[in-house]
Amino acid sequence: MNERWVDGFNVLHRLAGAAEDLAEDQDAARRRFLGRLAPLVYASGERWTVVFDAPRAGRARAPGPIEVVYAPDADAWLVAALEQHPQPARVTVVTSDEKDIGRRARALGASVQSAAALVRALEEGAAPPAEPEKPERVSAEDVDYWLDAFGGGATGEPRRRFTTPKRGDPPDKDES
Repeated sequence: MNERWVDGFNVLHRLAGAAEDLAEDQDAARRRFLGRLAPLVYASGERWTVVFDAPRAGRARAPGPIEVVYAPDADAWLVAALEQHPQPARVTVVTSDEKDIGRRARALGASVQSAAALVRALEEGAAPPAEPEKPERVSAEDVDYWLDAFGGGATGEPRRRFTTPKRGDPPDKDES
């Protein structure tokens, strides 16, 4: 499943009326933003994580399938999480910091979407731009899976055989 990781304040600060909301009540402004984001999340079919800068680290659930992360430094969290992700090519990072975070995310294999593009999608009520059908890079785990399934080594034979049991066949001893 593809994932979209959002630097929450990068997007929130660009939304119309958000400056006043943030000055009045930061928690309420975050909740309203997450509520506006929920329809896009549902339409995307992706797993979304919104990271907010906060004095104490923590996690919370938000409307729909949105995970909220509170981190002392959202940018540092995004980069560290990408460094640990087994398949960063399946992650799109949403940030307004194209020069630093965007460059680092791309170097780790992730895609990058500008915070301004997400704001436009929110204001137009449209889904965010779709990810390309094929990732730019394929992970080593994906290559191993496909080589196991279809072969392609020196002999061209799969490294293991996949079998589909026929109806009525007794289960393998491993399956019981």
